This record gives sequence, structure tokens and C-alpha cells, in this order.
Amino acid sequence: MSRGRKKWDEGVIATLQREGKGRGRSATYQPWVGILDFYSDGRTHEPYSHKFGRTHQLLSNGEWLTFLMLEWADDVVDAREQYPLDRDITLEVAHELRIPHQYYPGTHVPFVMTLDFLVDRVRDGQEYLQAFNVKTADELEDPTVINQLEIARASCHGMDIEHHIIITERLPKQRLKNLEWIRDAQLDEDATEPFPGFFEEHKSRMVADIRARRYDGSLTDYCTSYDRRYSVEKGVGLRVARMLMSAKALTMDLNNPTVELAHMDTFRLSALPGRLRSVGDE
Repeated sequence: MSRGRKKWDEGVIATLQREGKGRGRSATYQPWVGILDFYSDGRTHEPYSHKFGRTHQLLSNGEWLTFLMLEWADDVVDAREQYPLDRDITLEVAHELRIPHQYYPGTHVPFVMTLDFLVDRVRDGQEYLQAFNVKTADELEDPTVINQLEIARASCHGMDIEHHIIITERLPKQRLKNLEWIRDAQLDEDATEPFPGFFEEHKSRMVADIRARRYDGSLTDYCTSYDRRYSVEKGVGLRVARMLMSAKALTMDLNNPTVELAHMDTFRLSALPGRLRSVGDE
């Protein structure tokens, strides 16, 4: 399938609205645009999120890194990417600020501005919204980009939504590298296991194993030992440990540049009673 819409017009916009683009929550949300709507330079990402229940459409490396942080945050309950702002609002805001509103190239059709993420968070038991636009430092040197960000900020302010700008180069590189490493252990939607429930069984088994004994060595040493003692293929133990980290049942220092070499004493079990039962528990 070719990438990039050949021509944006009011008909295309009306069709997307009828299709429900830009509406829904969690698993039912449909982003306003996806990676097939733009000519790609290879920096797009389509991760499936078990937390949010769907595949996301991320248009840049910066969006991918921001998504990693949002998915990891306990207080984030939904993250809607490429969320469209109402054109009546953005056009009015642009007029009030005396800032030029964007139009689709070669047309007189006002651009449907989007937030890179509209996020639902929980604070003191109450949900509230935050908006994020992700830009590189170079993009923030462009007056047009600054103007559009100001329109987005003012539009969100009028809807009582916090608006934030994330600069890709300022994101915590090591922490995000570790989050990628942890997340990569997840099972894909179409993944197969040696038998149904294989990894769930070994997650419970590893929790019981770590709880029962102190291991004087690194995470790599422990996982190699686990593979041998439980007669599983090489690498299973480390993948199970990463799954436990993803579930936040096994915690670590996310800023550690050598997680696999970290001593087992630096890891902590935090699974709540009943969350991960030991094999054999009643």
C-alpha cells in the first residue's frame, strides 16, 4: 500500500469523521491519521500495547519514546495519539492570536491540527487530561512550528487541558533504553508458546524461586542458573525476568546502564499477595 494521501479536502475530512477517526477510548480509539497517511522516512512505529488494548500509530522516534514513558506510568489510563482538535476552535484561536492557521498544501482547506498525545491520568482518584506535542530541538527553531504549538496550547487551555511540549533530545536516554529492553520481552498478539500458559507458569515459578533463596550473582548469572535448573531453553529465564519487570513485580533501577550485570540484591519483588501465585500455591 502506498503511503501518503494524494489530496486532502473537505470530502476526505468528512469521510474520516464518519469512520470514527479521532474518537473512542482505549481499545476503541482510532487516531485521526496513521503512518500510511504520510511518506515515511523509517522512523514510524506501530507497537501493540497490552495496557491500552490496541496497536498505536506513532509518527516519529520522539513519539515512540514518549509512548514508552506514558505506557509505563501507573497514573496513565489511556493515551490517544494523533488526537484531532476541533477546527472551529483552532481557527478562532489563530484569529485571536493573529497567528496564521495552517492549510493543506495547494488547497484552501484548513488543516486539522492534532495533538501527538491526549492522555488520561488519575490524580487523587480523579481523571484529568494532559496534552503532549513532541518536537526535536531543530523543529523548535522553525517559526511555523512555534506558531502551531501556540495555537495548540491556547486551544487546550480553553478546554481546561494541560498542554506540554516534549523535546526529544531532553528525554532520559538510559531510562528509555531500559524500558525498551523490558518491553521487548512481551508476547506479541500472535506469539506462540511451548504450551499455553508457559510464560505465566514460569513467572510464578521465578517469583517463588527468588523469594525462597538469595542468589549471590548478577541477573545474567541468576537467569542462566534458572534455565539450567528448570530445564528450559537458553534465554527463557532472562525473558521471564523482563516480563516480571514489565508487570512491575520485579523492580530495578531504570537508570542503571548495565541492568543484566546488576547484582540480584539490587532487584526487589513487589508482587502483591495473589497477584502472582507461586507454582503449587492453593
